[in-house]
Amino acid sequence: MTLWSKPQPVLAGELVIQIEGLTKRFTKNVDNPALWRRVLGRFQTVPIVAIDALDLHIEQGQFFSLLGPNGAGKTSTVRTLCTLLLPDEGSCRVAGYDAAKQQREVRRNIGVSVRGERSVYWKITGRQNLRYFAGLYGMRGEEVSRRIGEVTELVGLTGRIDDYVERYSMGMKQRLAIAVSLLHRPPVLLLDEPTIGLDPNGARALRSLLRDLCEQEGVTIFYTTHYLHEAEELSHRLAIIHEGRKVLEGSPDEVRSTLGDNRIVEVQLAPSAKTTVTSLRNHRMVEKVISENRQPTVTTVRLEMKEAINSVVEIAAGDGFANDRVLGMNLVRPTLEDVFASVTGYSASEVREEEDDT
Repeated sequence: MTLWSKPQPVLAGELVIQIEGLTKRFTKNVDNPALWRRVLGRFQTVPIVAIDALDLHIEQGQFFSLLGPNGAGKTSTVRTLCTLLLPDEGSCRVAGYDAAKQQREVRRNIGVSVRGERSVYWKITGRQNLRYFAGLYGMRGEEVSRRIGEVTELVGLTGRIDDYVERYSMGMKQRLAIAVSLLHRPPVLLLDEPTIGLDPNGARALRSLLRDLCEQEGVTIFYTTHYLHEAEELSHRLAIIHEGRKVLEGSPDEVRSTLGDNRIVEVQLAPSAKTTVTSLRNHRMVEKVISENRQPTVTTVRLEMKEAINSVVEIAAGDGFANDRVLGMNLVRPTLEDVFASVTGYSASEVREEEDDT
């Protein structure tokens, strides 16, 4: 039997991914160590808990998104599931196999894309990439040509598959990486931020492909992203982690409902209203400022109230609201980004800005 033989199908309703008490620790060098430590190479280190007692259960055919700020433990979770990292505590099972003790069996049943455009070879053609990886998967003969044709059509690269990958757009490279991960018909896909760097059209095409794989092919997808609208659009279930710990899990509707009704207020301010934003943060009825979006003609601020209100009239006469720089005020339905900011202290835009700076 070859290492990459065709995986056994997973029955509907079964748990495909089981994470129980998963903990992973790393060490980090202390910044600006003493000169003698630098000379001798004896750096002082501090422990970091990347994943802290994480529990997740994902059924066959689900699209599951894992969300969190930078450094929350998303990539470490993916790397543990795909056998690149060993857990320090707890366990991970994928398609019924232990990711620490049955690594070969796990690898037969997964397709992985971690920053996908970097996982394919740019100096050869798309077809040559697929043939190379098919050989690694143990595929031979006519099966290779047939399967390359199938996955190429599936990801929409038929007309460009014989071009050199260095001529591909970022989105095409991502789709080629997805095609590589699908060659051996895995029942599980592990995708770590696959739409980073894609233009809107490329990201939309990739989301459509993944939705079809999940809904039509029955592939279970474990997906990490900083783009919360993707999680809302695609996910059957999702979880938010912060500093390695799970803080929320459920369907998108269930997660949104955790903020309750009538607790999110959107305020439009005149562009010169900088002092008003400060006063809003200190208002007696405001729990926190969720987001602040400054544009040339208006500044939009979303507020989480300490408790539900029936009308903005209840707060409109309060300090910070009753002045001519407030252009409008409305009660709005909570979004996933509102919940994310509430439980992590970060807005999604702040997380993406940190990513762009790294």
